[in-house]
Amino acid sequence: LFMPYPISISTIDTTSLTRNEARKLRRLELKKYQAYEVIVKFERASLDQLFSPELTRYLCITNLCFGGVGGVTTEEISKVFNTFDGLTGIKLTHGKPYSFALFNSAVSASYAREILHNKPCELLNGKILFIEYVNLTCQSFMKQIKDSNELTIPGLILLEEFVPVELEKSILQDLYSNTAWIPVQDRSVLHFGYSFNYDSNEVGLPSRQFPPYVNSLLEKLKKLYPSISNIEQLTVQHYPIGTGIPPHVDSHSSFGSIVLAFSLESPVIMEFKNLQTGVVVNIDLQERSLMILKDEARYAWSHAIRARKSDLLEDGRVRERGQRVSLTLRTVNPEKICHCKWPDLCDRNIAHLKKDS
Repeated sequence: LFMPYPISISTIDTTSLTRNEARKLRRLELKKYQAYEVIVKFERASLDQLFSPELTRYLCITNLCFGGVGGVTTEEISKVFNTFDGLTGIKLTHGKPYSFALFNSAVSASYAREILHNKPCELLNGKILFIEYVNLTCQSFMKQIKDSNELTIPGLILLEEFVPVELEKSILQDLYSNTAWIPVQDRSVLHFGYSFNYDSNEVGLPSRQFPPYVNSLLEKLKKLYPSISNIEQLTVQHYPIGTGIPPHVDSHSSFGSIVLAFSLESPVIMEFKNLQTGVVVNIDLQERSLMILKDEARYAWSHAIRARKSDLLEDGRVRERGQRVSLTLRTVNPEKICHCKWPDLCDRNIAHLKKDS
């Protein structure tokens, strides 16, 4: 039975219980109240907006998640629900104390809830789980549940295993022997072709020539995309474990219409946000992959890497990060004038950049 919370613990009927049983029941209801209260604060929504009194195929485990708050591992969470027929996936959220179990039908979900809700779970050392049906009209929950790979970003092309293994090794060896790295926040950068001024967000003076390996990458790329313009600027970035880069859009006026980004050494989740709609899409950048940004993806979406030591994957697994190197290649816009189709988002009107930073 769905019960609206918060409730007054003092209103619980304990007349038929012993003193010890009544004490345990009040303690249990207090834990449930606290778990639900935390979700309300996280989502800034009422419990009626978050949870449904009717059966749905999505369950919210209100007090169970990966890491510090829930205190269990991904494998432990999966073991609890893998015993039920109809399970289609587990969804966890970084930094939030709850998780989701997805089923192929509301009936399957209801069976799992009947077995687990308000009862000690042997697989979790007796931890009592509080489980509710997700309200399908709750946009915040549904965005977290929905696979981001069902969403697309117009103008984004991802080519996995683009960089050969041996070439990757050669590039990394060359870069790690370089002594000209410049510290920028928690990461380090190298510039080739032209420098870049992070304070003004503009292209700087001509810099050192491209290293030979860039030609190898561009030759392979132009066989696939002959129309790609000549690349004039390269920024190499080294990300130690746990570091990232804030949300940003590559300068419209400083650079051309295409941005190329190679990922080396380790994979990472890059977060894209549509600056007009607020839609967020996570892209898993594998090592040795190439990402091409053009059109809408280039001009109307910000991208970021969150500073953390692990990434949450679509299948519910948590992947630990390693150190990572990125190579970002661009054309330079000497006139520093942008004629893109998104004037409201262009850096000739920088209000959106300040708002998103």
